[in-house]
Order: sequence, then C-alpha cells, then structure tokens
Amino acid sequence: MDAVDRQILNRLVVNGRASLTDIATEVSLSVPAVKRRVTRLERDGIIRGYTTIVAEPGNSRIHALVEVFCTEHAQREDAVRLFESRPEVRLAYTVAGDSDLILLVRTDNADHLEQLLIDLRSHPIVLRTRAQLMLNSLIDRVTL
Repeated sequence: MDAVDRQILNRLVVNGRASLTDIATEVSLSVPAVKRRVTRLERDGIIRGYTTIVAEPGNSRIHALVEVFCTEHAQREDAVRLFESRPEVRLAYTVAGDSDLILLVRTDNADHLEQLLIDLRSHPIVLRTRAQLMLNSLIDRVTL
C-alpha cells in the first residue's frame, strides 16, 4: 500500500459513496486506475466493506467504555464468545494496562447498561468491570 492508496482510503473513510471520478481528480489518477486500486484494496481485505452510519435522534442511547478485568486463566476465545452474543458490545479490544479488555457499549438506557454489567460480571472469566459513561462527542472520525 502506497501513499496514493492511503489518499484513496482516506477519501472513502470520509465518504464511502464518493465517486471514482471525484477520487481520481483528488489523487491525480485516471478513473480506471482508481478503480483497479479500489478493487485490489477490497480483494486484499484492506477495505472490508462499506456501511451507513445513522445518527441517533436526541442522543437517546447510552454509550460507555467498559473495562473488563479477567481471571488469569481467561482465554481470548472465551471473551470472543461472551461478547459476540451481546449486540450492545460495539467494539472489544484486548489492552495493556490495569484491565484486560476495553469495550465500547451502547445501551437503550441506564437500566439496560446496569443489566449488561451484571450479566458480564456473572460470567466465569470476569472478575470485575469498571464503566465510564460517554457524555458528548468532541471528535468522531476514523483515521488511517
């Protein structure tokens, strides 16, 4: 992947519906050349898909970062099984630091968040959790 590929990717991150013509103009390539690069990036798994991001009216949902502290015998596969069955878990990362995992979760309300935390803590690999509610978004962008 070279600098031109990164320019194309950044443009698609900002606007996944950007036309190949617009992208070609921005990166000073022909449309067929941009098409070949996008196709290659898709084939190589660099571009894994395209999506629509829907704004939630009135910020009615609760977003939280949840730190998960696991038993010393917890395996990565155990965590994957636990979280993939929970649609509230939007992202899950293993991390270096005090906690073992950090989750980005989205729930309908505080009661829903509380129940999610109770459910997580009842799992055998989870020792404890610590949650931080996200109040306002200051910057929301994806970078490469």
